[in-house]
Amino acid sequence: MNFVQSPTSVAAMVDASIGGKTAVDLPYAKNLVGAFYQPRMVVADVAAMRTLPKRETMEGWAEAIKHGLILDAGLFATFEDRADAILDLQPELTTSVIRRSMAIKANVVSQDERETKGVRVLLNYGHTIGHGLEAATAYGAYLHGEAVSIGMMGAVTIGIRMGVTPPSLLDRQTAVLRKFNLPMFCPGVDLHRVEAAMSLDKKAVGSGLRWVLLQEVGRATTRTDVPLEMAQRVLRELVR
Repeated sequence: MNFVQSPTSVAAMVDASIGGKTAVDLPYAKNLVGAFYQPRMVVADVAAMRTLPKRETMEGWAEAIKHGLILDAGLFATFEDRADAILDLQPELTTSVIRRSMAIKANVVSQDERETKGVRVLLNYGHTIGHGLEAATAYGAYLHGEAVSIGMMGAVTIGIRMGVTPPSLLDRQTAVLRKFNLPMFCPGVDLHRVEAAMSLDKKAVGSGLRWVLLQEVGRATTRTDVPLEMAQRVLRELVR
């Protein structure tokens, strides 16, 4: 059956409506059961964003910020330099940012529809921890973009300690996430439940995890050699 997506939230516009994933979440981990089924078209009207509660708008911007961090330095610079105008939902700028973010997702998905070629996995920056956090809190404490924001803080820290990410990126990422009122820590969350959910994540490779790390703004890579002890230490820092 052909269908058209008409997303009305920021997260759906820049992320969920594009790519054809129809997975559902289980108590154990996120996106474990599902299929790929592509829409014939995606039509987004940014005017709908003015009807959203502030929290839902902010969490959606996390995915767009992620797109800039992994593949478009210019888009990330827009979030750095014009945050106030974006937060004010200025029509021309908002349309441009949404369009650029959607194009990034669509371009990646068109190269690797079913995430089998190692291209689409770049979209999972911040999601290794983020998905574990969502599952560990029964999908009720954090919206998806909020969990991804926390996950991006974990990923940038791991990247720096692995010698992959320039230390200056920590400050730049932190500053943008703070401007968009996105969380960067998850105090009080059960660390063991997060770890258990991460071990079941679809990004796991064998007994290890596949991490998306930044090499610079606009350029990301994947690594499977992050020491377990390092990941656990970073997790402990996030839930402090």
